[in-house]
Amino acid sequence: MTGRAGTGETVDDAATRSRIEDLPEYLREKMTSQMRDVLVHQFEDEARRRAELTLPDDPIEAARADYRAERAFWNEGGPAMETTTETHIRAAGVDVPVRVHRPVTVDAAGSANESGEVPAILFFHGGGFTLGDLDTHDRIHRMLAHHSGAAVVAVDYSLSPEVKFPQALHECAGVAAHVARHGGDLGLDGGRLAFAGDSAGSGLSIGAALLLRDESPEVFARLRALVLIYGGFGLQDSAARRLWGGWWDGMKMDDLSGFQEALYADPADADSPYVQTLRTDLSGLPPVFMRSAELDPLVDDTAAFAQMLRRAGHDPDVREVPGVLHSYLHFGRLLDEANFTLTEGAQFVAAQFARG
Repeated sequence: MTGRAGTGETVDDAATRSRIEDLPEYLREKMTSQMRDVLVHQFEDEARRRAELTLPDDPIEAARADYRAERAFWNEGGPAMETTTETHIRAAGVDVPVRVHRPVTVDAAGSANESGEVPAILFFHGGGFTLGDLDTHDRIHRMLAHHSGAAVVAVDYSLSPEVKFPQALHECAGVAAHVARHGGDLGLDGGRLAFAGDSAGSGLSIGAALLLRDESPEVFARLRALVLIYGGFGLQDSAARRLWGGWWDGMKMDDLSGFQEALYADPADADSPYVQTLRTDLSGLPPVFMRSAELDPLVDDTAAFAQMLRRAGHDPDVREVPGVLHSYLHFGRLLDEANFTLTEGAQFVAAQFARG
């Protein structure tokens, strides 16, 4: 990095400061200081990646490689696990890669059954249905395991545009059904399951829960909790979608439309009751934990879905996290709210598991 004469500032420092100053004033005024620190790191790291990384020619593969590289910093550190194992589970006609984190200690809430099997949180990652894998969310998985005392089964479902809806949904539901019926093979208590996900993973969590309710009630009966973090639940437009999102978070209106276009082979598929969950019968669901981000185009989705849950007789644990952007859950190395949310969500699940 080259210093600017008389300032002691590097070119990279100046470029990062310029990008921060280019953020809309309304956004800079709302962001917490820690969220701003995250963006400073993101801008600096983006410049480094552009200089150092050789990305594939294929645009989607390049986006995935860059996403993995960007998330690498955020996945360093965090809780150590007693064991981490990787395997495949056959679901929806494919062998789905999964990673099972078992925490070092199991507290009373997540205690093992008589066979030594621990309850399991199945985690479905975000990334607009097109990005993400077992590595991009690994620290999140370990945080949930550590604070819940349960194992976390991370599910590496098939991505779009290579596959279309409802393939990923059926893979997630199929993995859950396998764990419910054969969890003992992995040291898991198939009678105590929870689903968790961020962003697109929230949609897969609620969609898979509803699919199992309708088609596999014996598996659905084992589902004790849902953890839904800044998900999209069916809104096509909202005040938040027009007020928030931009080049700084990859969540502009046309970015959101692009995710949808990649996911569906037929636009009519977007009307599935397992996608349009704001218009779906929500009866019978287990307790729901929800967190949204104030500066996120999807924040209205959470508010609307929470209200629909209440109309269906549920009492969701819901909170809007102030001053943070979409994807904030990843940034626990610098952002306290990420760690608070993961701890709260894990403890919520543990409380449901403790009920037997």
